[in-house]
Amino acid sequence: SSGINAEYGVATIKNRQQSWMSEIRLISLYKLTEENNRHPSGFDSDLITDGQFVDSLHREGSMRTYSHTSSRAHNNKIWIELGGLFRIHKIKIWNLRHCCQDQLVGSHIYADDKLIGTVIEPVANYDFTVADNDPTYASKVTLHQLLAKHIHILEMQVWGSGPFQNEDKFA
Repeated sequence: SSGINAEYGVATIKNRQQSWMSEIRLISLYKLTEENNRHPSGFDSDLITDGQFVDSLHREGSMRTYSHTSSRAHNNKIWIELGGLFRIHKIKIWNLRHCCQDQLVGSHIYADDKLIGTVIEPVANYDFTVADNDPTYASKVTLHQLLAKHIHILEMQVWGSGPFQNEDKFA
């Protein structure tokens, strides 16, 4: 009798954990970031996960909430360390509004080593949604500009669920 209750209890806890870990939420807020071509004037990559951005002002000095690589080099990268293994559902990139939206065209977005999408046109923001039938788990999200262009963005948001242990992937 106590064995049945214990099995029921474990199953109940696992079901609750699956339900809680399946909640899709913003998982990139305040996470660690890095870039390979840091701008010397303080446009650090940390600004892409701070949840703060101004998109209506056109004076560059008032928009210090965006990140900007130092030069138009090939292979500029900026990435977010998620701090665990998460199921990725959507990656949203908020482009600059006051200029240069074409600088992101040609960029690839990766979840760990898996290509999630490519920026193909200059627009205000990009939504890269991961299909439910193609579950993607990652601990890092990278924006990689292959062309000789800057990366300068207001925000990069990663929406997902978890964190998970490798053996706890449900899909």
